[in-house]
Amino acid sequence: MKISAIYACLTLAMPAFAQACDALEEQLNTRDGISAYLKQDTSRELLCAVALIQNGKTSSFCYAMFDYRSPDAHTALVRLEAAFPDCFPTRATSGAGEVVNHPDSFDQKQFCTPEYDLSLSFKDKATLSQTLVFLRLDESASRPNSCE
Repeated sequence: MKISAIYACLTLAMPAFAQACDALEEQLNTRDGISAYLKQDTSRELLCAVALIQNGKTSSFCYAMFDYRSPDAHTALVRLEAAFPDCFPTRATSGAGEVVNHPDSFDQKQFCTPEYDLSLSFKDKATLSQTLVFLRLDESASRPNSCE
């Protein structure tokens, strides 16, 4: 089912729910928006940047740093991703697998919005004695959106 059809169904069936998803999509469509969303649920200072990705598109990302394998980092991840599956189709979920070099562990969930790909990841880095929670917004590499 296309994203537009999903939104149409949500709008007809549950207007308040659809409005909440529209508000979340609006908040997460800029680097400042992902920064504010990440900061509200982690209460941490963030590092943010923009990078080039395939096909000349951009990726905006921010991450919060926690003590290595901190329970607070996992709690923040759970809070951050709570509304994503209800509002955005899941594109992919992946982990580091059996062989892990850098980072020590890695968990990522990717979601699609109508214009962007949204990624939430959790990275343990023993060398840095940190756990990082990333929120990344990528311009979709191809049109139409890869989840349609």
